[in-house]
Amino acid sequence: MGEATQVTDQMLAKLGSTGALGDLKEERISLNLSRGRIYDILSHGFSYPWNRKFFRPKSLLEPMDVVLVAEESWESLRTIVDGFSEYLPQMTIKQVQGEYVNVFGHAVSMECPPYEMQYGTEGGIQSQTDVLIQLGGFYETFGFEMPRNRSKERVDHISNELAFMSYMCFRMAFGIQNDHDERKIAVLFSGMKKFIRNHIGRWLPLFCIFAARKAERGLYRDMVEILSIFVQNETALLDVKPVTVEEPEYRSMSYSMENDLVANAPAECEPRT
Repeated sequence: MGEATQVTDQMLAKLGSTGALGDLKEERISLNLSRGRIYDILSHGFSYPWNRKFFRPKSLLEPMDVVLVAEESWESLRTIVDGFSEYLPQMTIKQVQGEYVNVFGHAVSMECPPYEMQYGTEGGIQSQTDVLIQLGGFYETFGFEMPRNRSKERVDHISNELAFMSYMCFRMAFGIQNDHDERKIAVLFSGMKKFIRNHIGRWLPLFCIFAARKAERGLYRDMVEILSIFVQNETALLDVKPVTVEEPEYRSMSYSMENDLVANAPAECEPRT
């Protein structure tokens, strides 16, 4: 029944390509490879920059040209990518690392934390740790192993969530390429939709606002602008409507977290009078 009702690819339909799945095979492969490539580039970009290979802006242009739904998004992206050439080649890796620490901090920053758990869940602060359980469930269900060079980060770090989506896109492209049962491909597609709706699409929009505000200008300001464009495109492409975390909600939650930490601190932490 699933095969009979899915007469075309839902994502390609958003891009204006319709037809039988068999006729769209190459386009489907190209679309998912492009999405996977973008997720992979951004995952590296938001990891700690150990070397100069951490981010190659121009490598985004070709896959973005395949996936972007809105023409104005392409124009915005091209302007941002062109702007990197004005300063990125002159930056040393030490300067890049300094920028990373300045924006995201050595420890978890409350200004723009790159960890989803800090943004709570629909259940509020009481269910914050559920984020880690949910993510672990996604990773285990689909056989995702976190990249070795990012294994020191928590499962809810932005780079790991983006790496998971890259894995899912490449796996979907592989399934289409090798004529796997469309029901299995539909399971991957459904998993991606749920992950965007409940995770990436929920907290990354606010993360982008916080990071752009903290960075003010330059490397990470430009990178979060690209990330914001891509996340918006993904929600449109996959036709999902995440319930995003809003800043007042986040601030209220952060205040509650700080109060809980103070209230539950051991006696030896209390100031002496």
